[in-house]
Amino acid sequence: MAASMLYAWAQTVVTGALLFDTFVLYPNIFADVPQSLSTSMQFLSQSSPGSFLPGLGAFTLATGLITLWVWRQERSVLKYFLAGILLAAAFDLAASALYFWPRNVIMFTEGQKVHSAEKLIEASRQFQSAHWVRVAASLIASCCAMLGLVAAVRHSGRGR
Repeated sequence: MAASMLYAWAQTVVTGALLFDTFVLYPNIFADVPQSLSTSMQFLSQSSPGSFLPGLGAFTLATGLITLWVWRQERSVLKYFLAGILLAAAFDLAASALYFWPRNVIMFTEGQKVHSAEKLIEASRQFQSAHWVRVAASLIASCCAMLGLVAAVRHSGRGR
């Protein structure tokens, strides 16, 4: 049960971090591209979402996989955890590595030294549009994790 609780907690924290980024950081980061990207790089020079989210994502995946193994025999519990982990793996982990990280390199690593303002604006629009899909998937993954936790508690109350 401890792994299930840790997984549900971690997935909820991931979603909370994405929501914080969405409503607190991103309005500032994307306010006036490319100037706001430059300002954001200065502000986030000591720590950024990229300093926090990859480690939390790995922890979430690890506790999720342990949770799947623990509940592998109980389909009524497993289905919720599996759905949440698949959503997180597809839209947080894979999408980040394949879609978001390359745009982060364009906007924050290479920036105006390498790219035109138009390219930076395009990358920021692509990032922001796809980010809403990632947020929605993370919200659903968190709901699945919580539903799985409720199912696990109910199942455990029956004698597991």
